Amino acid sequence: MKLRARLCWVLLLLFACPVFASTKPITLYTKSSEPFMAYVAGPEGATAAVVLVHDWFGVSPFYAEAAERLARQGYRVVAVDLYDGRRATTHEEAGSLLGALRDDLAARKLDAAIKYSAQRDRQVAAMGFSMGAKHALAAALRNGSVRATVLWYGETIRDPEVLHGLSGPVLLVVGSRDGPSAADDSLAFSKAADSAGIGAEVYVYPGADHAFAQPLFNQGRTYDPAATGVAWQLTESFLKRRLH
Repeated sequence: MKLRARLCWVLLLLFACPVFASTKPITLYTKSSEPFMAYVAGPEGATAAVVLVHDWFGVSPFYAEAAERLARQGYRVVAVDLYDGRRATTHEEAGSLLGALRDDLAARKLDAAIKYSAQRDRQVAAMGFSMGAKHALAAALRNGSVRATVLWYGETIRDPEVLHGLSGPVLLVVGSRDGPSAADDSLAFSKAADSAGIGAEVYVYPGADHAFAQPLFNQGRTYDPAATGVAWQLTESFLKRRLH
């Protein structure tokens, strides 16, 4: 009976664990004193930091693993929660959360997270997934302290005049099946970045769909572990070269 009770207690603890296993939840404040939640991981003495922006599902197991993976690489990671604790597991729930998201408030949250990350004179990168890629790129354009930007299958910008505001290069990783013009869009972004003088590293993974790294997307039917592995290799190499 004692063994059974102990097993039940262990199982209860396992299922009660938050999505993040080894990160510290913190409350940050925007310039307008609006509180929001973020998750911090990695060494406090790190010389480089990565500000993460989630996809439309919010804080998911994939997002948590992304933060913890980068923390294991030695970065100080600040994973922002734009949904204030709400999470989605279906497309319907995700669409509802995304529809309620205010871009102006999201911008203030990311600006505060970048300012927090830049403490101790850290080199800062912004990284976003899908919906979060758009916000990460916009944050990098607003904040000169962002020295590198990583975009996974997200909305980009084709105007060189706008991209000229970036303080560092961009890595864009998309799947070739991410919409009918994924390759053309990626090429246009690359050319615009070159014209702006900031440079872009663009990789189109053959046969991969949109959100190929997110198992929740399309109920896992388009999840591609091989493409995900390559995207991580490209990301880690890019950050190592650009932030150090």
